[in-house]
Amino acid sequence: MRQLIAETIASFALDDYRPIVARELDLGQPFVPRIGNLVKVVTGMRRSGKSYRLLQEIDRLMTVGVPADRICYFNFEDDRLAPVTPETGDEVLDAFFTLSPRAMAEGCYLFFDEVQEMSSWGAWLRRVVDTTKATIYVSGSSSKMLSREISTEFRGRALDFELLPYSFGEYASVALADFGTKWVYPTREERIVLASALRDYLERGGFPATVGLPQPHATMLLQSYVERVVSRDVVERHDLARPRVATALARRALGTNAKPLSLRRVEADLRSLGLPTSRQTLADILEYLEEAYLVFRVGGFSYALAEGTTSMPKVYAVDPGIALANAKANSNELGQRLEDAVYLELRRRHQGMRRDAICSYVTKGHGWEVDFVVGDALEQQPYEFVQVSADVSDERTRSRELRALWEAMEEAGLRESTLVVLDGLEEKHERNGMLVRQVPAWRWLLGASR
Repeated sequence: MRQLIAETIASFALDDYRPIVARELDLGQPFVPRIGNLVKVVTGMRRSGKSYRLLQEIDRLMTVGVPADRICYFNFEDDRLAPVTPETGDEVLDAFFTLSPRAMAEGCYLFFDEVQEMSSWGAWLRRVVDTTKATIYVSGSSSKMLSREISTEFRGRALDFELLPYSFGEYASVALADFGTKWVYPTREERIVLASALRDYLERGGFPATVGLPQPHATMLLQSYVERVVSRDVVERHDLARPRVATALARRALGTNAKPLSLRRVEADLRSLGLPTSRQTLADILEYLEEAYLVFRVGGFSYALAEGTTSMPKVYAVDPGIALANAKANSNELGQRLEDAVYLELRRRHQGMRRDAICSYVTKGHGWEVDFVVGDALEQQPYEFVQVSADVSDERTRSRELRALWEAMEEAGLRESTLVVLDGLEEKHERNGMLVRQVPAWRWLLGASR
């Protein structure tokens, strides 16, 4: 094992991974190596690009002059290492410092990929933090991988960054020639290209490995991702006795993308298929799927904490492409995937806010729904309303989308909100001193900077 680890460390070469596509996730300035540094943790679903985000940081360090022999990258997901224990981690450090003795004295940069594969990794990493002059980055495939450790060993000792698959902007930078240099103020022809690229993005999604693949191959790859997440991050990690139930719920949740998910109905459907289960079991599995970053639940916004909400939360997939690839035919419409993309973009833009900072909103007056409200439910204050529609060319559809926004803004005391449309022009709708900005989806997803 020691020889394998040493060879793995010694053979690492950043050039083997080029080109490294820059990701938008900002990890901040690197800390100067020292004992007791905060650990920067990059979490996200498998195959979403966490490893390459770490490699991007290594590239950044080398560009500013950090010698390669002071940088250690190690991936603990290597099946040859199983079982991965704290002793495995110790062997990694011993092998690295043997290869580069000055790194121990001068300070090193440690990059540990998929560290959650190690048993008791939190206690081990705290020991490394407390005894090693280092700047440490780790990645993991579970949004809850720090939950237990933060409450004990890692409280106040880590910064958590969430990495999702490519945003539309990142997808365009890879899929479109010269994007990012001449598209700041796109011409009419370029706007048409961007609108077309958005439809492609909503079909294939933003997992890096799918870009450029024929659509049938991309679909098969995305289906395999789900199978691996369910088997490794749900069934194996939580020792589930009913893997078929977990697989069925994962597919159902992805097919329900951008709609409420009724566990009561799922339970009845699975029982009719000969898969007896319970709502509590399904609720547990759904939580595990969310921990593994496959889906996210979005509840309703409430002004009063005592009110709570009896509505079922909506479920959003981690990527519009993975939702389509795993849904039944005609069960995942374009409008649903657009709403999913908008939710994910809001999640990217509001990193660090409370988990319930992005909610759905139902007006008190008439019970009309706004797709998203960004705000603080604990402080009872909404900051932003965003409505999503595939097409508002029909007057009745446009009126329905706008009336919910008008009433929501009146109730919240906000003067502006946004209507994101897949097909439509940029327009302004005004009423009683309030303004709704109608924005084409490609422009909104690219952000105000474009």
